[in-house]
Amino acid sequence: MPTRAAAAAEAAWSPLDFEQEVTRSSENRRFSRDGVRTSYATLGGSGAADVVRLGPDVLLSVINCVLPRMARWHYDPDEALIMLRASLSCSVAFRARGAAPLVFNRPEVTLVCQPAGVPLTVDISGGTRQQGIVAVFRASTFAARYGLVPDDLPPMMHDALAGKGAVGRIASFPMDHRIAALVADTIDTRLEGELRVVQYAGRLAELVAYTLDAMHHTPLLRGTGGGHALQRRRDVELAHAAMARLERDYRRPPRFADLAREIGTNQNKLKAVFKEAFGITMADYCLERRMREAQQLLLEATLTIAQVAERVGYEHQSSFTAAFRGHVGMSPREYRQHRAPFSVALGKG
Repeated sequence: MPTRAAAAAEAAWSPLDFEQEVTRSSENRRFSRDGVRTSYATLGGSGAADVVRLGPDVLLSVINCVLPRMARWHYDPDEALIMLRASLSCSVAFRARGAAPLVFNRPEVTLVCQPAGVPLTVDISGGTRQQGIVAVFRASTFAARYGLVPDDLPPMMHDALAGKGAVGRIASFPMDHRIAALVADTIDTRLEGELRVVQYAGRLAELVAYTLDAMHHTPLLRGTGGGHALQRRRDVELAHAAMARLERDYRRPPRFADLAREIGTNQNKLKAVFKEAFGITMADYCLERRMREAQQLLLEATLTIAQVAERVGYEHQSSFTAAFRGHVGMSPREYRQHRAPFSVALGKG
């Protein structure tokens, strides 16, 4: 006879259905009236994930866990939804009927459209750290929830909020230090009960504001219409080709002139389209990506600081320490002492 968790895994429900989330696993425990926590330590993994209902139109997940094995969840939304993801680390694939899979496997902020009546399967990898904030909104009430009107929103969101968008990304971009800090501090909160829910709601509002601001100020994310559509599409392709290469080799990135030749453009052009597409320079992206990995390694506390430096591409610990202090505001040793206790406790479930 299937267990409650197994039966829940096979069922399909709306991503906004909090009560179904409550019964997903036998390890779920309510920590507030509208919050449930799943501990994965007793299931063979580590860490925990919180799911919170913020009214009838938003379901928020705050995640810092490792699943013992791949999990597959099925959803069948009967209304248009918007999903906002801000991930520090993840390995998740979304599969919707008639659309190419959406894969999330790197630190980024992503806004996704999910139209009504399109079943969705979510595959979450086991043995991999899943760490971030995921919010699902009812599309029809998203703007009103934050007191916004259509003119306050990026044009690319209008169709999705009206329920007319196709399945897929509305926008995605690398995390900057503000959003990374917001996500990390939210994951590490020491508040409990209803106060944790209050904090989560405030942090989500801040994340929404940062995301909309980034979309407003990133021209290539505002569409490719007009007489220069083909040229702008080419620019987007160049930017994403460079991002793919840097994501793979950010620890020891190629010379930007060599990267430009590799993907068929010149260095000045590549720098310009990358900054326009993602709101960050290639050099700053590589630095942020290295520092984010360094932070995670420092929190796991299994490597020395010299080993962390080498892992993220620094030959000398002193150079790593200077870069880390300039980016994070404290030394690697201070960061580990300041942050590790909370993460270790969470990791034990």
